[in-house]
Amino acid sequence: MLGCKEFYDKTAARWAENGYSDEAEPVCMDEFCALLPPGGRVLDLCCGAGYESFRLRRRGFEPVGLDFSGESLAIAREKNPGVSFLQGDMLESYCRIGAVDGAVCIAGLVHVETADLPLAFRRVAEVLKPGGYLLASVRYGTGRMEERSVTEIDGETYDRNFIAHNEAELSAAMGEAFTLVGELPSAMKIWAYYLFQKKEEVRV
Repeated sequence: MLGCKEFYDKTAARWAENGYSDEAEPVCMDEFCALLPPGGRVLDLCCGAGYESFRLRRRGFEPVGLDFSGESLAIAREKNPGVSFLQGDMLESYCRIGAVDGAVCIAGLVHVETADLPLAFRRVAEVLKPGGYLLASVRYGTGRMEERSVTEIDGETYDRNFIAHNEAELSAAMGEAFTLVGELPSAMKIWAYYLFQKKEEVRV
């Protein structure tokens, strides 16, 4: 059975086709961007084919993307010339990207085990400037969603380990580095968008 990275390599073109549509833009993106300094540097974590990076640059920000899918990054680079896209795992250090004023992680945490959520937050805290904001979306619920995890494509079986998280799990995982500002509007009832702010003085 193939894993999450292979699944997104296989389906990169499909996600790009859907993700760049205006309908796919999170309804809370304007609210999030209004909190950032004009022209600020923003991490697009688990950027996939780069559609949130596209939207951030369109708003005048300087996006930098990180994803583990090489096929997705190839599309992201083609559609966003001049934007920096790096390959890497969100649970491993990506300090090489440098400091950022904000970060978005749209649907990236759905592939992170609940036990690994604290590490995911620590990695963001390592690059996010004090006072900076993180916008993260998760699927409502808790635990692995089997029907969303395992799929067959062209005779191959993929397990992308799709995991739902709730506010209590996120609050427990964010540690001392972040404050949960609250939940932002969502166009889809099954998805929750949470806004976090890194504290001004914190050790990571």
